[in-house]
Amino acid sequence: MSFGQRIRELRRKNNMTQEELAELLSISSQAVSRWETDAAMPDISFLIPLANLFGITTDELLGRESGKKAEIEAYKEKDRVLGSKGDVAKRLALWREAAQKYPGDFECLENLASILLTTLYSGGEEETLESNAKEAVEICERIMRDCNISEIRNSALHSLVYLYSTKDYSVANEEKAVEYASMAPSFWCSRENLLEVAYFAEESKPKKLWQEHRNIITFLDELSMKIYYRKYDDPKEKLFACETALKLWETVIYDGNYLFIHCRIQKIYEMIALCHAELGNAEAALDALEKAFYHAGEFDALPEGELKYTSVFVNFATVDTKSTSKNYMLTNIECARRFTRRKKFDFLRDTPRFKALLENKE
Repeated sequence: MSFGQRIRELRRKNNMTQEELAELLSISSQAVSRWETDAAMPDISFLIPLANLFGITTDELLGRESGKKAEIEAYKEKDRVLGSKGDVAKRLALWREAAQKYPGDFECLENLASILLTTLYSGGEEETLESNAKEAVEICERIMRDCNISEIRNSALHSLVYLYSTKDYSVANEEKAVEYASMAPSFWCSRENLLEVAYFAEESKPKKLWQEHRNIITFLDELSMKIYYRKYDDPKEKLFACETALKLWETVIYDGNYLFIHCRIQKIYEMIALCHAELGNAEAALDALEKAFYHAGEFDALPEGELKYTSVFVNFATVDTKSTSKNYMLTNIECARRFTRRKKFDFLRDTPRFKALLENKE
């Protein structure tokens, strides 16, 4: 399709006459006619006004969108692979490249902002992380100002709340964090909750149940991690909290088929072990460490692809291990070994059970 044909198609799609389009652009209808017959090309200064009038990007106006979409999909596939390996540095380089190639594309910018936010939790030079936080805020603020695509805006909104809440960086601003958080839909208006209601036809029942069961896992994950991450001054209180979080999972996924949740159970058992070590309970600490290593190994051994939960409470839910990502490059067994370096475990280091854990092979 020629450029002139594209303008004619877009004009008709928007129910405009040549005269109406010409009036909006403050030019003659003859000029529009010459564009549409490919007798002349509009001046470059008309590209942005034309794109804005038709509600599209300049790339779409120029017919570049199909190739661009394919390239962005390729970037997303590379990001998926790097995310599964926990390679945050290469993911950041990837989306910097994409954003430089397509500086006006909000999807590329949103992905860049998202990975910049991820770097703040992955460790690194303080000066670099401070710069990343500022850059991410600038990108997200630009998205909120200029982008009208709700999914991208919601992602930027989510990132801004976390960025403005990072009290270790100069971008921290509680007032702005609250302002943006207040702009988000209520819990009951979330896509995930509403899809449970939206699927009502008999033939849609599997989709409805999949969403319900995924929501159970998501809500339980949120609840258990809130209990787990809360600060407790007393190790006995922290121990009680972790054991409570563990019971929640054991109740819902009673058959032990935790799939992705193995990584969560690993973290809970590691903290239980640390609490017991602090309290001087050697055998209980070792029991918990052994269970943490078991769940770490189970997580590392998950096959690639879509896996199905089997507990009756969530047996319509699945997890696609190809789509999961992490912000560390170690295996979970390696993470578990690293966790045992904490000083509170020093009194256990010479025990046969502790030594056996460190010899644990993936």
